[in-house]
Amino acid sequence: MLDLAFRPDRAAGEPLRRQLEDYLRALVETGRLQAGERLPATRELAASLGLGRNTVAQAYEALCDDGLLSAHVGQGTFVAPRPRRAPAGELPAGHAFAWEGLLAARTRRFALPESARMPDPVRFDFRGGGVDASTAPQVELRRAFSRALARHGTALAEYRDPLGWPALREAIARALVSRGIAARADEVMITSGAQQALDLVARCLVDPGDVVAIEQPGYFAAGVAIAASGAHRVGVDVDEQGLRTQDLARLLRSRRVKLVYVTPAVQCPSGVLMSDDRREELLALADEHQTPVVEDDYDSELRLGSPPVPALKTRDSAGQVIYVGTFSKAIQPGLRIGYVVAPAPLLRRIALTRVACDLGTSVIGQAALAELLAAGDLERHVRRARRLYAARLALLDDTLRAELPDGASWSLPAGGNCLWLRLPAQADPDEVWRGMQSAGIAAARGDLFFVDGRGRDHLMLGVAGVDEDGIREGVTKLGRIVKRAVARRAA
Repeated sequence: MLDLAFRPDRAAGEPLRRQLEDYLRALVETGRLQAGERLPATRELAASLGLGRNTVAQAYEALCDDGLLSAHVGQGTFVAPRPRRAPAGELPAGHAFAWEGLLAARTRRFALPESARMPDPVRFDFRGGGVDASTAPQVELRRAFSRALARHGTALAEYRDPLGWPALREAIARALVSRGIAARADEVMITSGAQQALDLVARCLVDPGDVVAIEQPGYFAAGVAIAASGAHRVGVDVDEQGLRTQDLARLLRSRRVKLVYVTPAVQCPSGVLMSDDRREELLALADEHQTPVVEDDYDSELRLGSPPVPALKTRDSAGQVIYVGTFSKAIQPGLRIGYVVAPAPLLRRIALTRVACDLGTSVIGQAALAELLAAGDLERHVRRARRLYAARLALLDDTLRAELPDGASWSLPAGGNCLWLRLPAQADPDEVWRGMQSAGIAAARGDLFFVDGRGRDHLMLGVAGVDEDGIREGVTKLGRIVKRAVARRAA
Protein backbone atom coordinates (compact mmCIF):
# COMPACT_ATOMS: atom_id res chain seq x y z
CA MET A 1 0.00 0.00 0.00
CA LEU A 2 1.11 3.58 -0.69
CA ASP A 3 3.12 4.86 2.30
CA LEU A 4 1.88 8.28 3.43
CA ALA A 5 3.70 10.46 6.00
CA PHE A 6 0.43 12.15 6.98
CA ARG A 7 -0.24 12.43 10.71
CA PRO A 8 -3.66 13.77 11.76
CA ASP A 9 -3.56 16.69 14.20
CA ARG A 10 -6.57 16.16 16.46
CA ALA A 11 -5.78 19.24 18.55
CA ALA A 12 -6.16 21.60 15.61
CA GLY A 13 -9.40 23.38 14.86
CA GLU A 14 -9.25 22.21 11.24
CA PRO A 15 -11.37 19.10 10.47
CA LEU A 16 -9.42 15.88 9.92
CA ARG A 17 -11.05 15.49 6.52
CA ARG A 18 -9.69 18.87 5.45
CA GLN A 19 -6.21 18.05 6.80
CA LEU A 20 -6.07 14.85 4.76
CA GLU A 21 -7.51 16.58 1.70
CA ASP A 22 -4.87 19.33 1.85
CA TYR A 23 -2.09 16.78 2.29
CA LEU A 24 -3.16 14.68 -0.69
CA ARG A 25 -3.74 17.80 -2.78
CA ALA A 26 -0.13 18.86 -2.13
CA LEU A 27 1.15 15.44 -3.18
CA VAL A 28 -0.82 15.57 -6.45
CA GLU A 29 -0.06 19.20 -7.31
CA THR A 30 3.68 18.77 -6.71
CA GLY A 31 3.80 15.56 -8.74
CA ARG A 32 4.67 13.29 -5.84
CA LEU A 33 1.56 11.31 -6.77
CA GLN A 34 1.69 10.67 -10.51
CA ALA A 35 -1.24 10.65 -12.93
CA GLY A 36 -2.78 7.21 -13.04
CA GLU A 37 -1.40 6.15 -9.66
CA ARG A 38 -3.90 4.17 -7.59
CA LEU A 39 -4.71 5.35 -4.06
CA PRO A 40 -5.44 2.93 -1.22
CA ALA A 41 -9.04 1.91 -0.65
CA THR A 42 -10.81 4.11 1.87
CA ARG A 43 -11.04 1.28 4.41
CA GLU A 44 -7.31 0.47 4.15
CA LEU A 45 -6.15 4.08 4.37
CA ALA A 46 -8.48 4.80 7.28
CA ALA A 47 -7.07 1.85 9.21
CA SER A 48 -3.43 2.79 8.54
CA LEU A 49 -3.94 6.43 9.57
CA GLY A 50 -6.28 5.83 12.49
CA LEU A 51 -9.13 7.74 10.85
CA GLY A 52 -12.77 7.00 10.23
CA ARG A 53 -13.60 5.58 6.81
CA ASN A 54 -16.05 8.44 6.16
CA THR A 55 -13.26 10.95 6.80
CA VAL A 56 -11.11 9.39 4.07
CA ALA A 57 -14.08 9.03 1.71
CA GLN A 58 -14.99 12.73 2.11
CA ALA A 59 -11.40 13.79 1.38
CA TYR A 60 -11.34 11.61 -1.76
CA GLU A 61 -14.70 12.98 -2.88
CA ALA A 62 -13.56 16.61 -2.49
CA LEU A 63 -10.47 15.95 -4.59
CA CYS A 64 -12.56 14.16 -7.22
CA ASP A 65 -14.85 17.20 -7.39
CA ASP A 66 -11.77 19.36 -8.00
CA GLY A 67 -10.60 17.07 -10.82
CA LEU A 68 -7.44 15.91 -9.04
CA LEU A 69 -8.67 12.35 -8.47
CA SER A 70 -11.02 10.07 -10.41
CA ALA A 71 -13.03 7.19 -8.95
CA HIS A 72 -14.02 4.10 -10.95
CA VAL A 73 -16.56 1.66 -9.52
CA GLY A 74 -14.98 -1.71 -8.92
CA GLN A 75 -11.49 -0.46 -9.75
CA GLY A 76 -10.64 2.20 -7.12
CA THR A 77 -9.52 5.81 -6.91
CA PHE A 78 -6.73 7.14 -9.13
CA VAL A 79 -4.80 10.35 -9.66
CA ALA A 80 -6.47 12.08 -12.59
CA PRO A 81 -4.48 12.91 -15.74
CA ARG A 82 -2.91 16.37 -15.70
CA PRO A 83 -3.02 18.08 -19.10
CA ARG A 84 -0.51 20.82 -18.34
CA ARG A 85 3.06 20.27 -19.50
CA ALA A 86 5.90 21.81 -17.56
CA PRO A 87 7.28 24.96 -19.24
CA ALA A 88 10.91 25.06 -20.29
CA GLY A 89 13.16 25.40 -17.25
CA GLU A 90 10.57 24.10 -14.77
CA LEU A 91 11.27 20.95 -12.80
CA PRO A 92 9.34 17.98 -14.21
CA ALA A 93 6.55 16.42 -12.18
CA GLY A 94 7.85 14.30 -9.35
CA HIS A 95 10.76 16.63 -8.45
CA ALA A 96 8.86 19.26 -6.47
CA PHE A 97 8.78 18.83 -2.71
CA ALA A 98 5.41 18.36 -0.97
CA TRP A 99 6.12 20.82 1.82
CA GLU A 100 2.55 21.02 3.11
CA GLY A 101 2.68 17.38 4.11
CA LEU A 102 5.97 17.83 5.98
CA LEU A 103 5.10 20.82 8.15
CA ALA A 104 5.07 20.45 11.93
CA ALA A 105 1.65 20.09 13.51
CA ARG A 106 1.75 23.49 15.25
CA THR A 107 2.75 25.17 11.99
CA ARG A 108 -0.12 23.54 10.08
CA ARG A 109 -2.68 24.68 12.59
CA PHE A 110 -1.44 28.27 12.62
CA ALA A 111 -3.00 30.72 10.18
CA LEU A 112 -3.85 34.41 10.03
CA PRO A 113 -7.48 35.47 9.61
CA GLU A 114 -8.60 36.77 6.23
CA SER A 115 -9.13 40.19 7.83
CA ALA A 116 -5.36 40.49 8.40
CA ARG A 117 -5.05 41.34 4.69
CA MET A 118 -4.86 45.01 3.84
CA PRO A 119 -6.11 46.85 0.75
CA ASP A 120 -3.73 47.49 -2.12
CA PRO A 121 -3.04 50.32 -2.48
CA VAL A 122 -3.51 51.81 1.00
CA ARG A 123 -4.82 55.35 0.74
CA PHE A 124 -5.77 55.96 4.37
CA ASP A 125 -3.59 54.09 6.85
CA PHE A 126 -5.50 53.70 10.11
CA ARG A 127 -3.55 50.60 11.15
CA GLY A 128 -2.40 50.46 14.76
CA GLY A 129 0.88 49.39 16.28
CA GLY A 130 3.03 51.95 14.47
CA VAL A 131 4.45 55.42 14.92
CA ASP A 132 4.49 58.55 12.81
CA ALA A 133 7.78 58.10 10.99
CA SER A 134 8.15 61.85 10.51
CA THR A 135 8.40 62.34 14.29
CA ALA A 136 11.27 59.88 14.84
CA PRO A 137 14.21 61.63 16.57
CA GLN A 138 16.54 61.17 13.61
CA VAL A 139 19.13 63.76 14.68
CA GLU A 140 19.22 62.43 18.23
CA LEU A 141 19.53 58.83 16.98
CA ARG A 142 22.46 59.71 14.72
CA ARG A 143 24.21 61.39 17.64
CA ALA A 144 23.51 58.41 19.88
CA PHE A 145 24.97 55.93 17.37
CA SER A 146 28.05 58.14 16.89
CA ARG A 147 28.61 58.41 20.65
CA ALA A 148 28.18 54.65 21.09
CA LEU A 149 30.75 53.87 18.39
CA ALA A 150 33.22 56.44 19.69
CA ARG A 151 32.85 55.32 23.31
CA HIS A 152 32.91 51.53 22.89
CA GLY A 153 34.58 50.82 19.53
CA THR A 154 35.47 47.16 18.96
CA ALA A 155 33.78 46.07 22.19
CA LEU A 156 30.47 46.34 20.33
CA ALA A 157 31.57 43.67 17.87
CA GLU A 158 32.80 41.31 20.56
CA TYR A 159 29.97 41.43 23.12
CA ARG A 160 27.65 38.41 22.97
CA ASP A 161 25.77 38.14 26.28
CA PRO A 162 22.19 37.04 25.41
CA LEU A 163 20.94 39.10 28.37
CA GLY A 164 21.98 42.28 26.57
CA TRP A 165 24.28 45.28 26.77
CA PRO A 166 24.95 46.05 30.47
CA ALA A 167 24.66 49.84 30.15
CA LEU A 168 21.23 49.52 28.53
CA ARG A 169 20.01 47.05 31.13
CA GLU A 170 21.11 49.45 33.86
CA ALA A 171 19.43 52.39 32.10
CA ILE A 172 16.17 50.43 31.80
CA ALA A 173 16.31 49.47 35.48
CA ARG A 174 16.65 53.18 36.36
CA ALA A 175 13.89 54.20 33.95
CA LEU A 176 11.47 51.65 35.40
CA VAL A 177 11.39 53.66 38.62
CA SER A 178 8.96 55.97 36.80
CA ARG A 179 6.60 52.97 36.45
CA GLY A 180 6.99 52.21 40.16
CA ILE A 181 9.16 49.14 39.54
CA ALA A 182 12.26 48.51 41.61
CA ALA A 183 14.27 46.18 39.38
CA ARG A 184 17.96 45.37 39.27
CA ALA A 185 19.90 45.25 36.01
CA ASP A 186 20.38 41.49 36.44
CA GLU A 187 16.59 41.08 36.32
CA VAL A 188 16.40 42.74 32.87
CA MET A 189 16.95 41.01 29.54
CA ILE A 190 17.06 42.84 26.19
CA THR A 191 15.04 41.33 23.35
CA SER A 192 14.32 42.10 19.71
CA GLY A 193 11.10 43.94 20.51
CA ALA A 194 8.29 42.95 22.85
CA GLN A 195 7.21 40.27 20.39
CA GLN A 196 10.36 38.24 20.94
CA ALA A 197 9.98 38.67 24.70
CA LEU A 198 6.45 37.22 24.53
CA ASP A 199 7.61 34.38 22.29
CA LEU A 200 10.47 33.46 24.63
CA VAL A 201 8.25 33.55 27.73
CA ALA A 202 5.76 31.26 25.98
CA ARG A 203 8.54 28.88 24.90
CA CYS A 204 9.78 28.62 28.49
CA LEU A 205 6.46 28.21 30.28
CA VAL A 206 3.96 26.72 27.82
CA ASP A 207 3.78 23.22 26.42
CA PRO A 208 1.60 22.32 23.41
CA GLY A 209 -1.97 21.90 24.61
CA ASP A 210 -1.55 24.04 27.75
CA VAL A 211 -4.23 26.64 28.47
CA VAL A 212 -3.25 30.31 28.35
CA ALA A 213 -5.75 32.97 29.40
CA ILE A 214 -5.68 36.09 27.24
CA GLU A 215 -7.80 39.22 27.26
CA GLN A 216 -10.71 39.24 24.83
CA PRO A 217 -10.50 41.39 22.88
CA GLY A 218 -6.74 41.24 23.31
CA TYR A 219 -3.50 42.23 21.66
CA PHE A 220 -3.35 40.42 18.32
CA ALA A 221 0.43 39.93 18.18
CA ALA A 222 0.53 38.43 21.67
CA GLY A 223 -2.14 35.97 20.59
CA VAL A 224 0.07 35.04 17.62
CA ALA A 225 3.06 34.29 19.88
CA ILE A 226 0.94 32.22 22.26
CA ALA A 227 -0.74 30.30 19.44
CA ALA A 228 2.64 29.56 17.86
CA SER A 229 3.71 27.83 21.09
CA GLY A 230 0.93 25.29 20.57
CA ALA A 231 -1.10 26.60 23.50
CA HIS A 232 -4.87 26.60 23.68
CA ARG A 233 -5.91 30.24 24.08
CA VAL A 234 -8.98 30.96 26.20
CA GLY A 235 -10.38 34.49 26.00
CA VAL A 236 -11.41 36.31 29.18
CA ASP A 237 -13.71 39.23 28.47
CA VAL A 238 -12.77 42.86 29.08
CA ASP A 239 -15.09 45.66 30.19
CA GLU A 240 -14.62 49.33 31.15
CA GLN A 241 -12.45 48.28 34.15
CA GLY A 242 -10.22 45.91 32.21
CA LEU A 243 -9.98 42.12 32.52
CA ARG A 244 -13.10 40.64 34.12
CA THR A 245 -11.44 38.90 37.04
CA GLN A 246 -14.64 37.10 38.06
CA ASP A 247 -14.57 35.35 34.68
CA LEU A 248 -10.90 34.54 35.15
CA ALA A 249 -11.67 33.08 38.58
CA ARG A 250 -14.20 30.70 37.05
CA LEU A 251 -11.70 29.63 34.42
CA LEU A 252 -8.97 29.01 37.00
CA ARG A 253 -11.31 26.87 39.07
CA SER A 254 -12.31 24.72 36.11
CA ARG A 255 -9.03 24.33 34.19
CA ARG A 256 -5.29 24.36 34.78
CA VAL A 257 -4.16 27.67 33.31
CA LYS A 258 -0.42 27.91 32.64
CA LEU A 259 -0.21 31.66 31.99
CA VAL A 260 -2.33 34.84 32.03
CA TYR A 261 -1.58 37.68 29.59
CA VAL A 262 -2.80 41.26 30.25
CA THR A 263 -2.25 44.85 29.07
CA PRO A 264 -3.32 46.78 32.20
CA ALA A 265 -1.92 50.25 31.41
CA VAL A 266 -3.67 50.76 28.05
CA GLN A 267 -5.70 47.66 27.23
CA CYS A 268 -5.26 46.64 23.61
CA PRO A 269 -7.42 47.22 21.67
CA SER A 270 -10.13 48.82 23.87
CA GLY A 271 -7.81 51.42 25.42
CA VAL A 272 -9.24 51.06 28.95
CA LEU A 273 -7.21 51.22 32.15
CA MET A 274 -7.40 48.24 34.50
CA SER A 275 -8.91 49.41 37.80
CA ASP A 276 -7.16 49.10 41.15
CA ASP A 277 -9.66 46.52 42.39
CA ARG A 278 -9.17 44.34 39.31
CA ARG A 279 -5.39 44.54 39.71
CA GLU A 280 -5.58 43.33 43.30
CA GLU A 281 -8.03 40.56 42.37
CA LEU A 282 -5.83 39.43 39.46
CA LEU A 283 -2.73 39.13 41.64
CA ALA A 284 -4.65 37.33 44.39
CA LEU A 285 -5.96 34.80 41.86
CA ALA A 286 -2.51 34.33 40.35
CA ASP A 287 -1.07 33.68 43.79
CA GLU A 288 -3.87 31.31 44.82
CA HIS A 289 -3.56 29.20 41.65
CA GLN A 290 0.22 29.61 41.18
CA THR A 291 -0.28 31.03 37.71
CA PRO A 292 2.28 33.51 36.31
CA VAL A 293 1.02 36.79 34.83
CA VAL A 294 2.61 38.46 31.82
CA GLU A 295 2.17 42.23 32.06
CA ASP A 296 2.66 43.83 28.67
CA ASP A 297 3.04 47.53 29.50
CA TYR A 298 1.52 48.39 26.13
CA ASP A 299 1.58 52.12 25.29
CA SER A 300 2.11 53.15 28.94
CA GLU A 301 4.58 55.83 27.85
CA LEU A 302 1.86 57.40 25.69
CA ARG A 303 -0.57 57.91 28.57
CA LEU A 304 -3.11 60.63 27.71
CA GLY A 305 -4.80 63.17 29.95
CA SER A 306 -3.44 62.11 33.36
CA PRO A 307 -0.26 60.81 35.01
CA PRO A 308 0.53 57.15 34.33
CA VAL A 309 -0.75 54.61 36.83
CA PRO A 310 2.03 52.51 38.40
CA ALA A 311 2.59 49.18 36.70
CA LEU A 312 0.89 46.02 37.91
CA LYS A 313 4.31 44.66 38.85
CA THR A 314 4.66 47.30 41.59
CA ARG A 315 2.11 45.27 43.59
CA ASP A 316 3.91 42.00 42.89
CA SER A 317 5.27 40.88 46.26
CA ALA A 318 5.50 37.21 45.23
CA GLY A 319 7.48 37.67 42.02
CA GLN A 320 4.75 36.19 39.83
CA VAL A 321 4.50 39.04 37.29
CA ILE A 322 6.66 38.91 34.17
CA TYR A 323 6.99 42.46 32.86
CA VAL A 324 7.44 43.15 29.14
CA GLY A 325 8.19 46.52 27.55
CA THR A 326 9.42 47.92 24.25
CA PHE A 327 11.01 50.99 22.71
CA SER A 328 9.70 50.20 19.23
CA LYS A 329 6.40 52.01 19.74
CA ALA A 330 8.05 55.02 21.36
CA ILE A 331 10.72 55.60 18.70
CA GLN A 332 10.08 53.48 15.59
CA PRO A 333 9.14 49.84 14.92
CA GLY A 334 12.35 49.26 12.97
CA LEU A 335 14.47 49.74 16.08
CA ARG A 336 13.28 46.31 17.38
CA ILE A 337 14.46 46.66 20.97
CA GLY A 338 12.32 45.47 23.84
CA TYR A 339 12.95 43.92 27.21
CA VAL A 340 11.61 41.52 29.81
CA VAL A 341 11.86 41.84 33.59
CA ALA A 342 11.58 38.52 35.41
CA PRO A 343 12.90 36.69 38.49
CA ALA A 344 16.46 35.44 38.04
CA PRO A 345 15.63 31.69 37.77
CA LEU A 346 13.17 32.32 34.94
CA LEU A 347 15.37 34.94 33.25
CA ARG A 348 18.28 32.49 33.08
CA ARG A 349 16.03 29.94 31.42
CA ILE A 350 14.70 32.55 28.96
CA ALA A 351 18.27 33.51 28.06
CA LEU A 352 19.21 29.87 27.48
CA THR A 353 16.13 29.37 25.31
CA ARG A 354 17.04 32.45 23.32
CA VAL A 355 20.41 30.97 22.36
CA ALA A 356 18.52 28.36 20.34
CA CYS A 357 17.20 31.00 17.93
CA ASP A 358 19.65 33.91 18.11
CA LEU A 359 22.56 35.12 20.22
CA GLY A 360 21.22 38.54 21.09
CA THR A 361 19.81 41.81 19.85
CA SER A 362 21.98 44.14 17.76
CA VAL A 363 24.61 45.37 20.23
CA ILE A 364 25.25 48.68 18.49
CA GLY A 365 21.52 49.43 18.57
CA GLN A 366 21.46 48.65 22.28
CA ALA A 367 24.46 50.87 22.97
CA ALA A 368 22.94 53.74 20.98
CA LEU A 369 19.65 53.43 22.85
CA ALA A 370 21.55 53.55 26.14
CA GLU A 371 23.12 56.82 24.96
CA LEU A 372 19.69 58.15 23.95
CA LEU A 373 18.30 57.37 27.41
CA ALA A 374 21.28 58.86 29.22
CA ALA A 375 20.99 62.14 27.29
CA GLY A 376 17.26 62.47 28.05
CA ASP A 377 16.46 62.56 24.32
CA LEU A 378 13.96 59.70 24.49
CA GLU A 379 11.83 61.34 27.16
CA ARG A 380 11.71 64.61 25.19
CA HIS A 381 10.68 62.70 22.06
CA VAL A 382 7.93 60.81 23.91
CA ARG A 383 6.48 64.08 25.21
CA ARG A 384 6.28 65.40 21.63
CA ALA A 385 4.70 62.19 20.37
CA ARG A 386 2.17 62.21 23.22
CA ARG A 387 1.00 65.69 22.26
CA LEU A 388 0.79 64.78 18.55
CA TYR A 389 -1.28 61.63 19.10
CA ALA A 390 -3.56 63.35 21.61
CA ALA A 391 -4.37 66.03 19.03
CA ARG A 392 -4.99 63.48 16.27
CA LEU A 393 -7.19 61.32 18.50
CA ALA A 394 -9.25 64.38 19.39
CA LEU A 395 -9.65 65.15 15.68
CA LEU A 396 -10.57 61.52 14.98
CA ASP A 397 -13.18 61.67 17.74
CA ASP A 398 -14.70 64.89 16.37
CA THR A 399 -14.75 63.59 12.78
CA LEU A 400 -16.35 60.29 13.77
CA ARG A 401 -19.07 62.19 15.62
CA ALA A 402 -19.74 64.25 12.51
CA GLU A 403 -19.62 61.47 9.90
CA LEU A 404 -20.80 58.17 11.43
CA PRO A 405 -24.50 57.36 11.78
CA ASP A 406 -26.34 56.74 15.04
CA GLY A 407 -25.56 53.43 16.66
CA ALA A 408 -21.78 53.59 16.24
CA SER A 409 -19.96 53.77 19.57
CA TRP A 410 -16.43 54.40 20.78
CA SER A 411 -14.51 56.12 23.57
CA LEU A 412 -11.13 57.80 23.77
CA PRO A 413 -8.38 55.49 25.07
CA ALA A 414 -6.39 55.90 28.27
CA GLY A 415 -3.26 56.19 26.12
CA GLY A 416 -1.58 55.24 22.87
CA ASN A 417 -2.68 56.25 19.40
CA CYS A 418 -5.62 53.93 18.63
CA LEU A 419 -9.37 54.03 19.12
CA TRP A 420 -11.75 51.03 19.40
CA LEU A 421 -14.92 51.53 17.34
CA ARG A 422 -18.10 49.48 17.29
CA LEU A 423 -20.21 49.68 14.12
CA PRO A 424 -23.98 50.22 14.30
CA ALA A 425 -25.91 47.00 14.81
CA GLN A 426 -27.85 47.75 11.58
CA ALA A 427 -24.67 47.70 9.45
CA ASP A 428 -23.45 44.46 7.89
CA PRO A 429 -19.78 44.36 9.03
CA ASP A 430 -18.71 42.32 6.01
CA GLU A 431 -20.20 44.90 3.66
CA VAL A 432 -18.43 47.68 5.56
CA TRP A 433 -15.14 45.77 5.32
CA ARG A 434 -15.49 45.27 1.57
CA GLY A 435 -16.25 48.96 1.16
CA MET A 436 -13.14 49.86 3.14
CA GLN A 437 -11.01 47.59 0.96
CA SER A 438 -12.34 49.24 -2.18
CA ALA A 439 -11.73 52.72 -0.77
CA GLY A 440 -8.17 51.90 0.31
CA ILE A 441 -8.94 52.34 4.03
CA ALA A 442 -6.56 50.16 6.05
CA ALA A 443 -7.54 49.31 9.62
CA ALA A 444 -7.57 46.33 11.96
CA ARG A 445 -10.90 44.49 12.02
CA GLY A 446 -12.08 43.38 15.43
CA ASP A 447 -12.01 39.63 14.86
CA LEU A 448 -8.19 39.82 14.90
CA PHE A 449 -8.43 40.47 18.63
CA PHE A 450 -10.84 37.67 19.58
CA VAL A 451 -10.14 33.97 19.96
CA ASP A 452 -13.78 32.87 19.62
CA GLY A 453 -14.67 34.39 16.24
CA ARG A 454 -16.43 37.49 17.53
CA GLY A 455 -15.48 41.11 16.84
CA ARG A 456 -16.33 41.53 13.16
CA ASP A 457 -18.48 44.51 14.10
CA HIS A 458 -15.46 46.36 15.58
CA LEU A 459 -12.57 48.32 14.09
CA MET A 460 -9.36 49.53 15.68
CA LEU A 461 -8.43 52.87 14.14
CA GLY A 462 -4.90 54.19 14.66
CA VAL A 463 -3.68 57.73 13.96
CA ALA A 464 0.08 57.20 13.70
CA GLY A 465 0.03 56.46 9.97
CA VAL A 466 -2.38 59.19 8.83
CA ASP A 467 -2.15 62.97 9.11
CA GLU A 468 -4.92 65.45 9.88
CA ASP A 469 -6.15 65.76 6.29
CA GLY A 470 -6.09 61.99 5.94
CA ILE A 471 -8.16 61.59 9.11
CA ARG A 472 -10.82 63.94 7.82
CA GLU A 473 -11.01 62.46 4.32
CA GLY A 474 -10.66 58.84 5.41
CA VAL A 475 -13.32 59.06 8.12
CA THR A 476 -15.66 60.89 5.74
CA LYS A 477 -15.36 57.98 3.30
CA LEU A 478 -15.78 55.47 6.14
CA GLY A 479 -18.92 57.29 7.24
CA ARG A 480 -20.41 57.01 3.75
CA ILE A 481 -19.62 53.30 3.63
CA VAL A 482 -21.26 52.67 7.01
CA LYS A 483 -24.31 54.76 6.14
CA ARG A 484 -24.81 52.82 2.90
CA ALA A 485 -24.59 49.53 4.82
CA VAL A 486 -27.18 50.73 7.34
CA ALA A 487 -29.52 51.95 4.59
CA ARG A 488 -29.23 48.72 2.61
CA ARG A 489 -30.19 46.58 5.57
CA ALA A 490 -33.09 48.87 6.43
CA ALA A 491 -34.45 48.73 2.87
